[in-house]
Amino acid sequence: MKKILIIEDDWNFQALLSIFLCENGFEVESADNGQAGLKKALRSRPDLILMDYNLGDMDGHDAAFWLEYMKGTRRIPVILLSAMGGDPAMVAAFRKYPLCRGVLCKTMPLERILKDIQSALR
Repeated sequence: MKKILIIEDDWNFQALLSIFLCENGFEVESADNGQAGLKKALRSRPDLILMDYNLGDMDGHDAAFWLEYMKGTRRIPVILLSAMGGDPAMVAAFRKYPLCRGVLCKTMPLERILKDIQSALR
């Protein structure tokens, strides 16, 4: 069973996504902010990280930098899942990180998000 870490400060969206992914066969862990997410990523070594851009205590660029910098997380793929996922400048900037496997908008249908997750895990 593949393990996904969701780093999301919107508790309602975090819960919705967690339930959906569990129903689709994934083991899911979640964190409410960037720092907690980095600690969980180091401890549990998920197969994929789904991460919001605005994490409360840091932004997605900071979190991606630290994930890439830390030895224990530098090989974990990341999908940015944000309300700003349609902003071309943000998409272009985030795609420069080697860990990035996609930038998605939170308003996308969950089935589309699932397809992108499955593709990133192949």
